[in-house]
Amino acid sequence: MTTYYDLTGFQRDLLEAIAAVDDDPYGLALKDYLDERYADPINHSRLYQNLDQLADQDLVNRDELDARTNVYTLTDAGRQLLQRQADTLAGLSSQARPVADGGTQ
Repeated sequence: MTTYYDLTGFQRDLLEAIAAVDDDPYGLALKDYLDERYADPINHSRLYQNLDQLADQDLVNRDELDARTNVYTLTDAGRQLLQRQADTLAGLSSQARPVADGGTQ
């Protein structure tokens, strides 16, 4: 079973992008989403190689939209992976933290 931390940061961002893109999350729409968040443009080769790896790990479904375009959607395993990470982050952000003066935040 693939864990969130088995993935590269870019692969994690791709899962988020697939979940966030409205309509059909095809390659160029995912690239546009990530290009808005990354300082440097996303290379097509990097994008599609990582999408293929996520599909091989059964985190992403790759379905043909037309003869030239694939649509990428999260599998149940991919959705659960993102949900577990979201739950972990939500739990961490609500925990009281000790501060230098001995109190908590």
